[in-house]
Amino acid sequence: MSDTAAQWQARPEAGTRAGLRFLLWVARHLGRRVLHGLLAPVSVYFFLVRGPERRASYHYLNRVLARRARAGDVLKHFHTFAKVTADRFFFLAGQTRKIEVRFVVDPALQEVLAEGRPGIFLAAHFGSFEAARVMGPELGGIRLRIVLDKALNQRFMHMMAEVEPELASLIIDSEQDAVALGLNIRDALNSGDWVGFLADRHRSGDRTLAHDFLGHEAHFPSGPYIIANLLKTPVIGAFCRLTERGYEVHCEVISAHTHFPRSQRQQALAGLLDAYVTRLECHVRASPWGWFNFYDFWNSR
Repeated sequence: MSDTAAQWQARPEAGTRAGLRFLLWVARHLGRRVLHGLLAPVSVYFFLVRGPERRASYHYLNRVLARRARAGDVLKHFHTFAKVTADRFFFLAGQTRKIEVRFVVDPALQEVLAEGRPGIFLAAHFGSFEAARVMGPELGGIRLRIVLDKALNQRFMHMMAEVEPELASLIIDSEQDAVALGLNIRDALNSGDWVGFLADRHRSGDRTLAHDFLGHEAHFPSGPYIIANLLKTPVIGAFCRLTERGYEVHCEVISAHTHFPRSQRQQALAGLLDAYVTRLECHVRASPWGWFNFYDFWNSR
């Protein structure tokens, strides 16, 4: 296990099942403003007790803000994460009308969608991937299935299964053997669904590629690009910026036709990663409080 993978996989899930149920009740009955208002003391608490996450936030903010981060910056980072996490309950409860989700669509994406071939979305721990799943008319109402490690979000996954079983059924568990995972992804694509990956974090045992990010080398999973090449699918980046009223999801074509000869494969995979990471960095710099990898992403130690 790499140092970075060990760090985030070993951290305990925050919150209790009773606490999550309470937040869902607040979201349903009292609204977003009340729910967000309850999060200030929660943010302060986690700022005080979650030392590794606090240090990782300082490290990240030093890079993205290009200055020495202050305690207030880190607290704002924690509070923004808390608000984005709380918004998950509105998406879970089907109350998306209370949150503005606006899509900014690359004109080239319309050509890809017109071909009718499903493909792969590359999202990140940036903004809300639940918001990115609210596919509006701009994307033809396509259905998106997300590859996630269910074990790392057990409490929320259990609640999702109870409240929105159909939504829960669209999650593809990443913690299965490579053959089974590949078959599930292939079957999803063959049925017309798109498949989404959180492409800014790798797990233990993943193949990775190195790339500069915010001025220092980091490692990113290469699996999504390998799968796209094997299954000959388009690759789309989905970058979810925070706004005053909700989220702005930028959908940009990374590759319209992904299939490379074996002799060019490694170079081509590196080119896909470069296109994704370059755009991710651009969006993260534009919305710095919205990127949530609370561990030593660059493995600086």
